[in-house]
Amino acid sequence: MQDGLRRVTEPTLDVLQALLDAAGYELHGWAITKQTQRSGPTVYKILERLATAGWVIARWEELAADVSKPRRRLYRLTAEGAASAKELVMARRPGLVDKLGLATDWMAFR
Repeated sequence: MQDGLRRVTEPTLDVLQALLDAAGYELHGWAITKQTQRSGPTVYKILERLATAGWVIARWEELAADVSKPRRRLYRLTAEGAASAKELVMARRPGLVDKLGLATDWMAFR
């Protein structure tokens, strides 16, 4: 088991990669679905699993009272989640290590 994740599928790796690419910034679900080219239900189910595992923190966007658009749910990796995601992506997608600099650029999460 990968630190609380029972199943690691290609869509899960895609979502983790999108969150890693955000480098600690928050993403809303629609941005993740666009980046991963996965369906909304697939992405949101994965985000729920990642949150349950403690890899992701989710919060509702705060909007001013006069703004008439729906709030978005924002997601970002926890420090533990970032380290675990990095390790998992490096193991499952070794070609991305050099491309993304994963071996050296992840101290910001610690």
